[in-house]
Amino acid sequence: MTLKKFMLILTTIFLFNFGCANAAANAPVAEPQRFVEVGNDAFGQFDTKTLRYEKDCYRDELLLSVWIKTTEINRSDYYLNHYLFRLKDRELMLLDQIHLNSAGTIIRQLSNTYDMNLWTQIVPETETEKWYTSILKYAHDNDKKLKTEYKNRDKKYQENTDGGLFSHLL
Repeated sequence: MTLKKFMLILTTIFLFNFGCANAAANAPVAEPQRFVEVGNDAFGQFDTKTLRYEKDCYRDELLLSVWIKTTEINRSDYYLNHYLFRLKDRELMLLDQIHLNSAGTIIRQLSNTYDMNLWTQIVPETETEKWYTSILKYAHDNDKKLKTEYKNRDKKYQENTDGGLFSHLL
């Protein structure tokens, strides 16, 4: 009788542990945080899903492209700003700025095309320096992933543009 109780307890423990291990294996994996706070304040966040390397079309240089969300104190509306950052020179270029209300409706939109004259020096002790520092740190910590994504995009672009108009005939 004691042996039967012992086997019953052992089987119950085994099944319980198996069920817990199975539940843990099938648990959803937490998504990485999309928006990361810039600096110590909550007025700016950069979007990790849009942060990527881009090739400068005029120089042999990689740039960081990213969207930054900013809010003002005591305001419910916010701005989405699309910036390019130079990695070596402390410069940035604003490509897009979208002003949205709390419902997500666009109030105003400003867009620029890439222009060498739009590069702006990053001034020390400003919000843009906080952005630059935080974004470069994130890019450095995720460099391998970002470079792999860049190479895959570049490879796909080359595959889609090689050969020209009549490449399918050759």
